[in-house]
Amino acid sequence: MREPNFSFPSQNRATICITSALYDRRALDCTATLPLVNSLTHLAYLTSTSPRIREILCLDGGLERLVRILLSASSRVDRLTSWKWTLAFQSIVNIGVRGTEQIRTKVVDAGVIPFILNILNNKTLKQKDDDTQKIIPAGNHHPSASHKPSLRRSTFPYVKIDSAQRRHNRIHREIKKNKDEQVFRREEDILLCLQLLAYLSKYAHIRELFHTAYSKDVFSVVEQFCNRIQPSPIQYWAGVIMRNACRKDETRGGLRRCANLSCRKWETQPREFAKCRRCRKAKYCSKSCQSKAWADGHRWWCIERHTSTLSTGIPTTHSVDTATATATTTTTATTTTTTTINNTSSGSNNNNEIHLPSRNSITSSISIEQGTESSNETSDNRTILMGVHMEL
Repeated sequence: MREPNFSFPSQNRATICITSALYDRRALDCTATLPLVNSLTHLAYLTSTSPRIREILCLDGGLERLVRILLSASSRVDRLTSWKWTLAFQSIVNIGVRGTEQIRTKVVDAGVIPFILNILNNKTLKQKDDDTQKIIPAGNHHPSASHKPSLRRSTFPYVKIDSAQRRHNRIHREIKKNKDEQVFRREEDILLCLQLLAYLSKYAHIRELFHTAYSKDVFSVVEQFCNRIQPSPIQYWAGVIMRNACRKDETRGGLRRCANLSCRKWETQPREFAKCRRCRKAKYCSKSCQSKAWADGHRWWCIERHTSTLSTGIPTTHSVDTATATATTTTTATTTTTTTINNTSSGSNNNNEIHLPSRNSITSSISIEQGTESSNETSDNRTILMGVHMEL
């Protein structure tokens, strides 16, 4: 039976492909890997640049098709297949990161969150296995002094297995065990998962799904990537997700949930729970919840926040210095003006111009006409001094 592929005679191709200038939903249904990779390459570019393409993918079923491509197999067979999955995942991340709230909600509804949880869980299990393998050889150097004999009885004869057979069994057992764990363990894939979750966790209704709708709490899985052993970009995005989890829910009147992931208690009134004194983000219903959350992982993403006293003290000091400098400038300008007037008072009926600096760095000119009477000169001096103070 013929495969469900569509030809493209206008471009002399055996199947329809997405290009940088043309989007066709039928191209995503192609069963051949090579043209599908070609279409996904251009689709990854379109989803990162065109809001219209992101909206169309959510309306014509293209987003669900991309999720099915991700879930089509459990392990990477070859480089071309892994490239197909990587491009499909990149397109989904572009839709979720650059889309609107409605588009991000559809990304969650399409079923991409269980796939992301699988990736993060596999990465965590892989790190635990690596740590165990590092500890076991170190313990082999100190064998126990005595071994208790086995109490099991068997009616079958004992069959000795040689080293080659044990090696063969161990290799095949590990392959079978890790068959479903070989999907997306690269650092780049983990980073894409965390970036997508960071943008999705901005909304209260999606955060509620992260807590209750899946087999594991999404935030409890993400919190493990805040550890200091992780690379800096992964730590950063995981911390962003955990701080989003502490946001208040505007649909509940600005109430917050206890930051202890195993508590899930809500405030009955705003500002009921106490904030963490260090980061001022997480709020806890009790001291016991705070202690447990700190031990579970809050210490990894708790970033110290400067107190309000220090932040207000610096501008205050700066303002005092500025006022002092302004007063000094005013006094200097006044003295200069008085000296100039006194030096030029010997001539009668002379016009003098005094250039004074202003706040806007524009030189101001004041024309002074001196009279012969001392009373007029004194009044003029007072007027000039008042003008200097007003100008500065």
